[in-house]
Amino acid sequence: MIEIILNWLKDIGLVGLFATMFLEGSSLPFPGIAVVIAYGYILPFKYFDIIWVAAGMSFVYCMASLIPYGLGIKFEGLFGKYPKKGLQKAKDLFVRYGYWSVAISRPFLIGNYISYVAGMSKMRLKPYLFLTFIGIYPWSLGMILLGKYFNGSYEAFRSFYLNNSVYLYIALIIIISLGIIFLISLSEIKKSSQGK
Repeated sequence: MIEIILNWLKDIGLVGLFATMFLEGSSLPFPGIAVVIAYGYILPFKYFDIIWVAAGMSFVYCMASLIPYGLGIKFEGLFGKYPKKGLQKAKDLFVRYGYWSVAISRPFLIGNYISYVAGMSKMRLKPYLFLTFIGIYPWSLGMILLGKYFNGSYEAFRSFYLNNSVYLYIALIIIISLGIIFLISLSEIKKSSQGK
C-alpha cells in the first residue's frame, strides 16, 4: 500500500508537493509533514535544487495562507465569540510577540491558527507574507532534507524526532533568533543610512 502511494506521489511530482504545501497553508487538516518527507525521498533533488524547491514550497504556502488570513479579517467577530483552544494559544502568542509570532509559529501546529489571528488583528499584508515566508522556509527546507536523509520514512523521522526533540527545538530557536537579529541589524543599518 505504501509503495503504491509513493509511486503515485512520484508520478504527480512537484505538482503534488506544491499541492501539499497549499493544503498546509490553507490550514486544512492534512498530514503534510509525512507527505513532504516522502517527497524528499522520492524526487531526485540535488542539494542545490532543494534550496529553490523549498522557496517554491514556501511561496505556495504563503499564497494559501491568505485564505485563513482573509477569513480572520472577514469573520473577526465570529472567531472572537467561539475561540478554539489552538486559536486562543495563537492569540496569546500574537499578543506576546506581535508580528514576529507569524514567523516564529510557522514550523509548529499553532502556525495554522496564527493566520486567522493576523487577519483578525488587521495585520498589514506585506509584513504578513514576508514573515510567513521566512517562518515556513526553514521548515520546507528541513523537511525535504530530512526526507532525503531518512529515505522518506516518516516512522524513522518520528523516532529520531522523539529521541532528539529537545536538541531540535534548541537548534530551531537558535536559527530563528539569529535570523531575527540579522533582520533587526539590517533594519537599523537602513535607518541609520537614511538618517544621514
